[in-house]
Amino acid sequence: MKSLEKQPSRLKRKINLPLSKSECNRWLIISKVFKGNLRLRGLSEAEDTRLLYNLLRQPKGQIYDCGPAGTVFRFMTAYLAITPGEHLITGSDRLKERPIEPLVKALQAMGADIQYMEKKGFAPLKIKGKPLRGGTLTLDNSLSSQFVSALMLISPAIPEPLTIKICQLGISAPYIYMTANILKKVGVKVSITGSTISLEPPTQVDANRILDVFPEKDWSSASYCYGLAYLSETAEFYFPGLAIKSHQGDAQIGEYFAPLGVQTIDTGAGVRIVKKTERVRVPMVKINAAGTPDLAQGLIVALSAAKQPFHISGLSTLKYKETDRLKALQIELYKIGVELEVGVDYCAYHGNGKLHLPTDSFEVYDDHRMAMALSQISALCPININHPEVVKKSFPGFWEEVF
Repeated sequence: MKSLEKQPSRLKRKINLPLSKSECNRWLIISKVFKGNLRLRGLSEAEDTRLLYNLLRQPKGQIYDCGPAGTVFRFMTAYLAITPGEHLITGSDRLKERPIEPLVKALQAMGADIQYMEKKGFAPLKIKGKPLRGGTLTLDNSLSSQFVSALMLISPAIPEPLTIKICQLGISAPYIYMTANILKKVGVKVSITGSTISLEPPTQVDANRILDVFPEKDWSSASYCYGLAYLSETAEFYFPGLAIKSHQGDAQIGEYFAPLGVQTIDTGAGVRIVKKTERVRVPMVKINAAGTPDLAQGLIVALSAAKQPFHISGLSTLKYKETDRLKALQIELYKIGVELEVGVDYCAYHGNGKLHLPTDSFEVYDDHRMAMALSQISALCPININHPEVVKKSFPGFWEEVF
């Protein structure tokens, strides 16, 4: 259990953020399918990234155990489909409840040999790696944009052009654009028009050219400091090396908190966030977070703790994350008197009810973002968080750096 004292009313801290695990995970797959010389200058310490790094170097014939890591499972499924040999890929009990069928169907349409070993549509999978064909296929991305990115990332190993028609681009679109930008750096021609993604592998690769890759610092990890700043009397956080101009969708956190009195400042060498005024209250905060679902938990906790009414939509994918995130938030925030209204794709709070000290320790449901989001409440009162080690999945140094 992690016990957090009430944070000082005036916060001033320098935070060393990890590298973006989303970016590093994509580069790790690219490093295996790209035929040129690529040097990754830095790697995230996130547990997810280290797991993917090790699995990609695992001797053939062993079981690929992805644990609870959904991103790793999806990316590895696509990668193993083009990797010669017979592979068995699985994960934790929770991962076995997270759908994989849309990605499997798309890969099978490209010629992949994939079988379900237990329940149809879910892990574990038996995969016989083989060359896949390009062409045009349809992919249901309503549950996760990672299905799209997984297919995009193996495109350099497919000799023909590949066209992916998805349901809608709006679901976690920034992550799809992140994948597209990375592929462009290795010479893949990428075009995104409406809900159609076209990819064409490079015709030739310069064997003498070395591509040096410098992953960005992680905006997702920085986002929880916005909530801490917002709930504090005054606050100033500095993130050295964080880029204000970023292709990470979660850099949008600054836009969400700007109307609430938290400023984002580009220093050239990093980013500084500052809150100097009294907490700004507006009639209703309305956000469509379809493109930035990983910011939802932090926003919901911070706004609820401030008794700020809000309506956040675009959250349909949260049910299929490490836990059913909206349900988990509804349970945990009730411990401080918050009554959340939760729908299929939205979460709302109307400022009703009387807030109080937590009635119990907070549970995190084996979800790193639950732990980091709930930590923001310590700006108002002491709290206890069970199983704080889950933050290792994305920000191993979170407790030391932020608190």
